[in-house]
Amino acid sequence: MANSKRRLVWVIVLILLFGSGISGGYFYFSKMFQQHPPQREEVAEKGIGQMEDLFSLRMYYPVDGRLQMEERMLQRRTTQMSIAEAVIGEFLRGPAGAKASVIPRDARLLGLYRGADGMLYVDLSDEFRRNFQGDVVAEFLLLKGLYESLISNVQEITDVKVLIEGREIESLGGHIYLIYPLKDVVSQESLGTDKSGT
Repeated sequence: MANSKRRLVWVIVLILLFGSGISGGYFYFSKMFQQHPPQREEVAEKGIGQMEDLFSLRMYYPVDGRLQMEERMLQRRTTQMSIAEAVIGEFLRGPAGAKASVIPRDARLLGLYRGADGMLYVDLSDEFRRNFQGDVVAEFLLLKGLYESLISNVQEITDVKVLIEGREIESLGGHIYLIYPLKDVVSQESLGTDKSGT
């Protein structure tokens, strides 16, 4: 009886020692090989990655009967189509601090397509047409601002064609034909645009 108790105690001790060794080894090696990301404080002190991860967009917004240029800093994008998507997103948000804007509210980007000829097709939700309220100058500046913002930031595109819900439409507000690409439509300088930002 005494021998069997001793054996049982030794078996329990060995099992406990074996289990302790395994769990201790696990914690030792997991800490040894665990990768620690740099702390935010270190990144902030050194400035590493902060400016390198940002890039600047030149945006043109219709404000008070002219185009106003604003610079926006965003997270870096890796492809030209993702830059185009960021440009349109920023454009639809409108100018900073503006109380009223001719940019139609609730408009969304539905899709972007680039043709082999360099034409960028911008497919917008119907709110871009339905919620537009403005005269011929507002319509012209809205389209010119969109065109200039894209051409200024996205490489390898030659022109911009606006689609609404995947289809060509005749006009936003009845003043300017949208069945044509924007380059020729907005090349008229007679409607009071000013790209200086002043």
